[in-house]
Amino acid sequence: MHPVPDWLPREPFAEIDLGTLKTGKEAQIEVVERTDDDGRSCLLARKRYIPRGVKQKGVLEAMGLQRASTFTHDVQYREGRQFRKSRDRRAVERMSTHGKRLLQDRWTNHEHDVMARLWAAGVRVPYPVSFAEDVFVLEYIGARDGAAPQLAGARLGAPSLASAWEQLIDGLRAITAAGIAHADLSAYNLLWWEDELWFIDFPQAVDLAANPSGLDFLHRDVQNVCEWFSRRGVVNDPEEVFADLVGYAFG
Repeated sequence: MHPVPDWLPREPFAEIDLGTLKTGKEAQIEVVERTDDDGRSCLLARKRYIPRGVKQKGVLEAMGLQRASTFTHDVQYREGRQFRKSRDRRAVERMSTHGKRLLQDRWTNHEHDVMARLWAAGVRVPYPVSFAEDVFVLEYIGARDGAAPQLAGARLGAPSLASAWEQLIDGLRAITAAGIAHADLSAYNLLWWEDELWFIDFPQAVDLAANPSGLDFLHRDVQNVCEWFSRRGVVNDPEEVFADLVGYAFG
């Protein structure tokens, strides 16, 4: 797959739960500290995906979750994600119990697969540590006393804004060159930490070639982030940025 970073503790290791960082529309993020027998220690983010259709408070609490999933209408995002077995395809088409479970599994492990692909391509995304069932463990960005802020909440002066913009364009070029559109990109899905811009939250990411709406999602991503930077004085042309990225995606 890809080389394991030196900072990541090896098995056997112990983990300490440090609490919930945030709960979003499709997952709950928790912070854990992992330490191995050689003294390596690090903080990791544990993303626990919320099962679709589970709304009963008692059931959610028993699972250690704080609220139900609020994400709906995922059909457009799923287009192009193929099931190899015809039996599985038929189950999904009929939306049988087996089909619904297949969709849940495909949705939750999709983010790990996309981030592994982007990390290997050199995109600044948190390192994808592991995935099992509905839990995705990844690199934690921030310090012990607080996670890295979302770009939307970071207070950046003009030089930092200019740097963030350049890093955004470089990152988007690398992501589209890898054939991916984030499909939910905004200043809330970008982190700013130690003068570096990080791309996060890829469960809805789509393959630009396989998904019929791939370019539409990319265009929407570009409009969202360009508008945010424009409101803060960074002059840009969303259509020019989009055309540039299409060149990287298919050129």
